[in-house]
Amino acid sequence: MLYDLLLIIAIWTTTTAAVISFNNGDAVEGWQFQLLLYGEILLFYFIFWRIKGQSLGMQVWKIKTVDDADQIISTRQALYRLFLASICIAPAGAGFFWMLFNKQRLTLYDQLSNTRVIYLGSKPYASEMQK
Repeated sequence: MLYDLLLIIAIWTTTTAAVISFNNGDAVEGWQFQLLLYGEILLFYFIFWRIKGQSLGMQVWKIKTVDDADQIISTRQALYRLFLASICIAPAGAGFFWMLFNKQRLTLYDQLSNTRVIYLGSKPYASEMQK
């Protein structure tokens, strides 16, 4: 999540600069701007989870979000997971720390959306294979 946060901050910086320039250099504030930034987070994860099952940060750690059949999650599951994660993480990360008490190490939003994060092994990518 920390690696992804760095990318999201870069996206937010670009968006903020663009909005300020369209706003004649005035400060940007209000719920509409916050909703725009929140939407960018949702879009960021939705695209990565649907295309490859991994955000860029997940690729570094060699983990992947999958459904119960170890396939890339569906559009519906991705949207549901994003919605649930937003709600479950809000109270001090409670939905994320749920995995500490779950026997299968699922977060609350994974459990509710029938998704899970799996470890791909030490060398899951073709570029890491020996010739």
